[in-house]
Amino acid sequence: MAKSKFKVTGGVIVQPLLMLDSLAYQNLTAKSVKLMSLMQRHWREDKAINYGVTQVTQSLKCSRSTASALFKELQSYGFIAIVDEADFYANKARSWRLTFRPFLNREPTNDWKQWPP
Repeated sequence: MAKSKFKVTGGVIVQPLLMLDSLAYQNLTAKSVKLMSLMQRHWREDKAINYGVTQVTQSLKCSRSTASALFKELQSYGFIAIVDEADFYANKARSWRLTFRPFLNREPTNDWKQWPP
């Protein structure tokens, strides 16, 4: 058997080609694509992604309003969905699921396929 020359340290992020070719993905802004990649780093099938505006402002070096708009864009295009709302008093960020990944033993919902609405 031939030895693979493709070596990756630290893991990989894989995205479905159908999604990458979709109208929804093609219409995303560059910062939204970056945010989606950041969220994928935290994806686990058995728990929601706790990722909020504060983390985005630090990671993408943007304002709070821009960070909030990026979440809204990904949500409106069907790539992410809210699992649990934020709680300011408990210092808890919103939690999300990626609609193109399995979550809690359920198949992906692929809501992005429904865009445009």
